[in-house]
Amino acid sequence: MSRLFLRPFQNSALAQEQPILRIQNSAIYPLGAGTPSSPLFRDRENSFTSGSPRSPTHIPPPPPPDGLFPFLRGRDPHKSVSLVSFAHRSRAAGGAFVDFSARYGAVREEDKRTLRETFFPETAKPWHTLAIPAFHSQPDIPLSEQLDEEREGARRALFEELTGLMGLREFLDLPVVALSNGQTRKARILKALLDQPELLILDEPLTGLDAPTRGLVLSLLQKLHFSVKPPHVIVGSRMQDPIPDWTTHVALITGRGTVKVGRKEEVISTYTSSSHCWTPPIDASRPKHESEEVLVDMSNLNVSYGNRKVLKNINWKVHANSRWHLLGSNGAGKTTLLAMLTGDHPQSYTQSSHLQHFSRPRAKWPTPLLHARIGRVSPELHNAYPRRAGVKVWDVVGTAFDGGFVPRGRRRVGLGVDGKELEEGGEEECARVERMWHVLEGLGPTAWLSTEGSGQTDKSFSQTFADRQFVDLSPGEQSVVLLMRALVNQPPLVLLDEAWAGMDEGMVRAARRYLRSGGGLKDGQACVVISHWEDEVPWGWEDGVRRFQLVDGTGRELFRPGPQ
Repeated sequence: MSRLFLRPFQNSALAQEQPILRIQNSAIYPLGAGTPSSPLFRDRENSFTSGSPRSPTHIPPPPPPDGLFPFLRGRDPHKSVSLVSFAHRSRAAGGAFVDFSARYGAVREEDKRTLRETFFPETAKPWHTLAIPAFHSQPDIPLSEQLDEEREGARRALFEELTGLMGLREFLDLPVVALSNGQTRKARILKALLDQPELLILDEPLTGLDAPTRGLVLSLLQKLHFSVKPPHVIVGSRMQDPIPDWTTHVALITGRGTVKVGRKEEVISTYTSSSHCWTPPIDASRPKHESEEVLVDMSNLNVSYGNRKVLKNINWKVHANSRWHLLGSNGAGKTTLLAMLTGDHPQSYTQSSHLQHFSRPRAKWPTPLLHARIGRVSPELHNAYPRRAGVKVWDVVGTAFDGGFVPRGRRRVGLGVDGKELEEGGEEECARVERMWHVLEGLGPTAWLSTEGSGQTDKSFSQTFADRQFVDLSPGEQSVVLLMRALVNQPPLVLLDEAWAGMDEGMVRAARRYLRSGGGLKDGQACVVISHWEDEVPWGWEDGVRRFQLVDGTGRELFRPGPQ
């Protein structure tokens, strides 16, 4: 395989005799793609000729004869196709940082948009035009649709049915910022179903949903499948996600860029995912016994918004060198509990008598210093992190040393504790740079493209990956980089909330391996993993992992079941 670079011929006679471009047994990559990128085409052989050697030749691919969606037969795809993507913040979102902690203060403001106003505004609008305030007007809804009472009645009946089935009815008039990630995902899926499209495309709809909700979403899709006029449904899922029984066809995309398409039974029989039902290796290094040192101490902790109690009398101690799995259904209070753990929630200050971080009340900790002692990955952080042009992977990972989001320092590995530049070539600077390369090789392309950590992949991949712009990475690659950022400073406490979102199989395998036995965590560090999938937790009962469960805002530790 080879990469191609083209310059114009300088001799016109020679140009007329020879092709302008000859492609022989080559792989063609996207413009600007890094070394580990997958090619668009493999084993291509083409020749292009022209009588005008200095004129560029552009041969666009022919459009599909019946358009991208032939079954629509000319109907507007914008009205007939619904795409619900749960990918993280896109490049178009810009380079500004979003203060995701502001959501916790905003829930007390009465004028914030509710779930109903955000996703289903037509259900809140009264029929009589004189009763419609200006701020509730919906100029984008055609008058003919408003007056079609029969159609609107059927739509509202469907809305009532779906909100009941999805367990969202009681949350419709709450601000969106007060809802969990899983509840917001359910609302987006419901909105797509309510539109009754001819083609429904769902990108990783099960990620972030608890087990009962996953079953509920799949059962709703099954109901659609057997309805009188079923839509076409395309579900993009991870390898560990269950494939519904009613699925007819599968397109299997491997990490190497190949695609196998066919009937479900034929495709699945040719491939076995190594990440599904992953079991930690028995001979891997196990965490030692917990230390007596308490990193976080919650004692009768409460969080409420008015009369609504979100956390109720939480008692939880996280010791050094411990491993925890935090679990609970969507809306149980996990996101709020994590915000108290990180000190992002405003009520962490008012609850200082019930909340201590590293043996000091929360109110005694300046937020940047506290954040420098906590490594974290979360959907909120992923969506909020700036996608600024020119910021490299190396820069993003290095921000962890200062606990902020702006690359600082000569080598982009932060400043000293006194806020000054590190000594050039000094011990601290060299140690930070060495640690940077450790996580880049342990979690980067060198690790996820190798086979079970064999290390046979070219080490130059790490250098190339470090130089890539963060904004140009795929969602899965961005997740890997933010995991690197959480681990590089080896903070006393690491919080991993849906850390594997968007990662492919090789990335997840490399992350698990690195956390267990690859130097991702050192002695004394504590780690809390938040996931609805038990097999996503890198440690099992035999490794000493402990489980803390939230149910409707109350918490309790789950103990290992005894022998049957």
